[in-house]
Amino acid sequence: MLKDELKKIREEINKHNYNYYVADNPTISDYEYDLLFSKLKEIETAHPDLITPDSPTQRVGGISSGFEEYKHKYRLYSLDNTYNEDELRKWYEKIQKEFAKPVQLVCELKIDGLAIALTYEDGYFTTGVTRGDGIVGENITQNLKTIKAIPLKLFEDVNVEVRGEVYMPKSSFEKLNEDSKEKGEKLFANPRNAAAGSLRQLDSSITAKRDLSMFTYTAIVEKNNNSPLTHWDSIQYVKSLGFKTNPNIRLVDNIEGAIQFCKEWETKRFDLDYATDGVVIKVNRFDYQNELGFTSRAPKWSTAFKFPPEEMTTTLLDIELGVGKTGAITPVAILEPVNLAGSIVSRASLHNFDEIKRLDIRIGDKVLIKKAAEIIPKVVKVVDNSEHENLPKYNPPKFCPECNGHLIVREGEVNLFCENPECPSILKSRLEYWVSKEAMDIDFIGPSVISQLFDLGLVRYPVDLYKLKYEDFFKLEAVKEKSASNMYNSIQESKNRLFSRFITALSIRHVGKETAELLTEEFPSLESLLSASLEQLSSIEGIGDKIALSIYEYFRDTKNLELINEFEELGFVFENKIVKTEELLGKTFVLTGTLATMTRDEASEKIKQRGGKTSSSVSKNTSYVLAGANAGSKLDKAEKLGVIILSEEDFLTMIGEKI
Repeated sequence: MLKDELKKIREEINKHNYNYYVADNPTISDYEYDLLFSKLKEIETAHPDLITPDSPTQRVGGISSGFEEYKHKYRLYSLDNTYNEDELRKWYEKIQKEFAKPVQLVCELKIDGLAIALTYEDGYFTTGVTRGDGIVGENITQNLKTIKAIPLKLFEDVNVEVRGEVYMPKSSFEKLNEDSKEKGEKLFANPRNAAAGSLRQLDSSITAKRDLSMFTYTAIVEKNNNSPLTHWDSIQYVKSLGFKTNPNIRLVDNIEGAIQFCKEWETKRFDLDYATDGVVIKVNRFDYQNELGFTSRAPKWSTAFKFPPEEMTTTLLDIELGVGKTGAITPVAILEPVNLAGSIVSRASLHNFDEIKRLDIRIGDKVLIKKAAEIIPKVVKVVDNSEHENLPKYNPPKFCPECNGHLIVREGEVNLFCENPECPSILKSRLEYWVSKEAMDIDFIGPSVISQLFDLGLVRYPVDLYKLKYEDFFKLEAVKEKSASNMYNSIQESKNRLFSRFITALSIRHVGKETAELLTEEFPSLESLLSASLEQLSSIEGIGDKIALSIYEYFRDTKNLELINEFEELGFVFENKIVKTEELLGKTFVLTGTLATMTRDEASEKIKQRGGKTSSSVSKNTSYVLAGANAGSKLDKAEKLGVIILSEEDFLTMIGEKI
């Protein structure tokens, strides 16, 4: 079903968002991510009724917790991407239809670094913040002050916010890795990762040694008679203030000039001492930009043209096998290390064993790998060579690489699965999923902590987390009183999560967050869910026969029921905590903007707990729009439709809570 396909894509994107924005450990290329995001956006555009509040298209992303959070005064939007000339022309045609005169464009190289916002008051640098999710970032002022390309005092005593991209020169990156190799330290994958790691150092003296730089690309100034009227003038203005700007920019009269600029830099970029993965194209006039406006996540007046992903040939040395929470065995290519897009690549995705068979990949083959300046590329094909036929064909494994258990093929699946429910890799993966934001959302307990707890024999199943004593956490590496208290309390507090989150966290096959919510809306207590027939489960809209069978079988497994009984004995309450109120019962809410006292997910849970519903889009059927700071187009649409708009204070009063 289309709904199931959308659910799968969303879950995959959300996973990659976590890896990229929170863990600083991306596992796919930007190119692959962009294609996945484009596919999701295309389907949702065609079927807006299937858009969900947790869809990646409704947000930009997430932030990590190492620094103080800082709310941006002006939102930092993302950019939509284009990949060929036809897409660029279509984008320009939409813009040109809005204006009588030809629309000039500014072309700039897209620097592969980290976006930041710098605030200056009376010409002095006061605050530097990472992009974060575009609304809230991390205050890294002290680290940014170590970058010499960032002036501490401007040439003019002005109040201004500038946007720029912090990067590490390729030459500096190579030297950093050489030094790290000599010291036996971990090597960085590429210049952007090195820049990210350097900016997020708690000790700014380390950042100062990393030779970072920055290109500034725009400024937001208080409007007056001398304010820049175009983007081109804005670049000249920030240059005059003392900022470093990229010299490789061009003002063009139309899209053909922009296409020519892109063609020129597709190969010339390799001669630069910094990484760039595309060209940013912007409408020049600010009044035109204002008229065109924004979508929920990106400006309509700008697009990023992404260069084609790079390719390189290397030797396949081995095929490594990983085991996930479902028991799926994932093959990964181990490669002769090569320098690709500014990083040393030694691993690549092989997807599954059907793909290995289709490509006839054999250990020892020369293979073509492709990526777009990211960490994990993919194997595209075997390069023709005389040695291929002499190499033994690769045979999929028969036993699990972790526990040596038998592997099985499940009907309708392309992967092999370990059938041993006690496989250490499966147990660890399920524990990691249990504590994730998608499931029980337990702070302070990440993969490293899970691994240590598991290896020490303190936990094996999720229920064991709730049996841990405060003093158990002191057995972990470098854990002191505050950390131990945070971890213990966070676990105990998670007992109060919604019933739907508990069902999500159980890792029932084919059941993610959305399916769990559908399930618990229909069966709001454990008792009603356990007694549900296969026919009742199949009849729920959005839950097909395959998913229904998986749920039905899970709750008829004796071991699973024993596990759930243990949770109940530990104080879990398995029912939707709905306190039906007349104001919220059956009402549909749309959430927009940033709330001060809670996240939008938390607000959504409060609504559902009281019998209300949430939607991602505003329509005539919307009951209320809950609007926080920096509310966007949804607020505008609500005002046009006459929908009741609630402030955060209004909402808290409605549900009987104090702000």
